Amino acid sequence: MKTPVFRFQEEVLTDAPLELVRERLQAGLPCLRACPGLHPAERAGEALILRWQHHALGAVEEGTLRAEPHERGAHLSLDGRLRGWGAFLLLGWMRWRTDRLLDRIVKELP
Repeated sequence: MKTPVFRFQEEVLTDAPLELVRERLQAGLPCLRACPGLHPAERAGEALILRWQHHALGAVEEGTLRAEPHERGAHLSLDGRLRGWGAFLLLGWMRWRTDRLLDRIVKELP
């Protein structure tokens, strides 16, 4: 039997300089506590990538947060997925934690 997978994506452009976004993400913004199992930041060229993986009740939550350069400032993108049968029980809770995460990051930048 196949394992159910739920995916979500979110993107936002901010006029904050990419260097400021990188510094704040590496320093650890309070809103990033919503992402348990956060791995250290990785650099990929000019971009900064944060990944997390969390296991709960037989479900796996995985996510990637990218901060990339854009002509107006920084492009933030969030990709995530919930995998496993336990995701049916945790879908609302896990999605609630990451809902509007990018907006919260932008608010905490200055």
